[in-house]
Formats: sequence, C-alpha cells, structure tokens
Amino acid sequence: MFNISYKYSDHATYLQYLAEKLGVKKEKNTIWLPPSIGSGYIKMVAMANGLQVLINECTINTDVHVFRESATTQSYTLRFDQVRNMRKLSIKMDDDLLEEKNEFYSGAFLTNSLSNFAYTANTGTEDRCVNIYFTEEWFNKYSGVKSTDYFLTKYLSLKTAAFTFEVLNIDYRELMEEIFALKEDHPIYKTVLQNRVMLLLEKFLRSLYNKISNDGGETGFEDSEIKRMMQVESILVNNLSVAPPPLAELARIGMMSESKLKVVFKKIYGLTPYEYYQKNRMLKARQLLNKRKFSVKEIGMQLGFQNLSNFTIAYKKAFNILPSNA
Repeated sequence: MFNISYKYSDHATYLQYLAEKLGVKKEKNTIWLPPSIGSGYIKMVAMANGLQVLINECTINTDVHVFRESATTQSYTLRFDQVRNMRKLSIKMDDDLLEEKNEFYSGAFLTNSLSNFAYTANTGTEDRCVNIYFTEEWFNKYSGVKSTDYFLTKYLSLKTAAFTFEVLNIDYRELMEEIFALKEDHPIYKTVLQNRVMLLLEKFLRSLYNKISNDGGETGFEDSEIKRMMQVESILVNNLSVAPPPLAELARIGMMSESKLKVVFKKIYGLTPYEYYQKNRMLKARQLLNKRKFSVKEIGMQLGFQNLSNFTIAYKKAFNILPSNA
C-alpha cells in the first residue's frame, strides 16, 4: 500500500510534496505516476483570480491511503470525482466515515482545512478529478456570500453526509469533460479553464444554497432515493458501447415504478435515463475524438454504432457539429 500523510496546504505545495514522495519530477506543474504506483497524471493550474485547480486522470496499481492533517487557518477544497472500478472507497473526515461499495462513484463535496481528511482506494481504481482550492478571503471576496453564512456552515457540519450531497448530473459532467479535453498549448487555455472552473463552482454553490435554505432542496427526495438513483446512474454509464438496461430493470434497482423512476431521475440528473445514457455516450465520443488516436468510424464502432451515419447524426444533435470537424 502507498501511504502519504501531509499537512493541509494549497495545491502547489501539495503537488511538490507528492512529487517528492513518489520520487518523480514535476514537468510544468504536472507529475506522472510511476508504474509502481499507477498510470496517469496530476497537474496544478493557478488561476488569475487566485484559485488553484488540481486536475488528475489516474489509475492506481496499488492500494492507496491518503491522510490530510487539519490546519489552523480556514481554506477550502471542492472536489468533483468520477471514480470507476473500485471495490471499496473509504472517506473519513475527523471521526465520521463514509464507505462507498458501488463499482462507480460520481459526486462533488466540499471540505475545509479545519478538519482531518483521509481516504483509501483499492488497486485498479480509476479516478478523474477536478479539485478546486480557495482561501476564506477568496470566498468572501468573489462568492457573493460570507463564509460564515448559515448554508455553508450547515453544509460543513454535515461532514460525511456532504460526500453524496451533490450528484454529478449531465451539466457537471459536460463541464468536466471540457476541462479534461483542454490542451495546454491552446492560445487561451487558462481563460477557458478558469471559465469552466468558475461555472463548476457557481453551480455547486447555487445548488448547495437552494438545498439547504429550502430544507430539502430542489429535489425534495430522501437520501435513500438519491442513493438508489446514483446506483442507476452508475449502471447507465458503466458500458457506453452497449444499450442500457430496460427501464423495468432500472426501476427494480431503483425500487420504484417505471413512471416514478423517470420523474426522480430527471429531477436529479436533468435528463431521462435514456437521454442521460446517450448524452454521456456522446461526451465519451468527444473525449475519444480529442485524443486523435482513432478515426470517426472506429469511435462510432467502439460506442456500439453499427451505422456510421447514425453516429454522425447523434453527435451533431448533441454538439451541433459533425464528429469529422470536432
């Protein structure tokens, strides 16, 4: 197992410390995992307005345990994670423990520097994460609300309940895909990245405020229902190369009628189950197109399209551009 313990810090300091622990060098604020630990990268980008963003796309080849010791001054990290192939993910904040046992996890949560924070992930876990760091001064200046406001204080007091407080609906996923697709040699890379990061932050804070101030939030669903919808969502995005399970099977997993499943799922994720599957399918197509490793036909086949014209039509409907021009 790879163990790392560190004092809460900004992302620049953390990345330097992690590079030293891994025995690798930073390359333009990016480190690549050594084969003994995993594959993929972790990079830090400093924004013009004082935000720091940590972006990673990694697969680990060993169990990993990370412990972050609390600090004496207040600052925040907001994480957006898409995790696959996990047998068990354990997240601990002070004495509160959350354990996720689904193979997939997609969620956003906010932590502050005044709490100890730890997580353990198993070998083979894949994680795509956008992690935003900001100070209390930054929050007071740019957010439009005071960090001591009721809704933020209440959220942070929930601790582990906060880990599943915000599901990653299609709006979050699309913003994240745009972030991962950005190339650092793009002439306005930092401008575009800052825009997408601010949109993620705005959407999270807006949703958080609505949920806590309305005492039940925008959805009005119980935690158990949201949990079951997260399980349904993970099944829909598990394998985007095959048709999704029938609605009846998804309803059985969600423990509700088919009609209620469609209503609840759309309220939480913004689309019906099939629309959600199809949009994520197209987001995957765009991700593959951006890598420039496969032809349009090959990508269409990877995503289960037997007819290239059907893939072209679906992609154009999703993004208003032909895949050949993407």
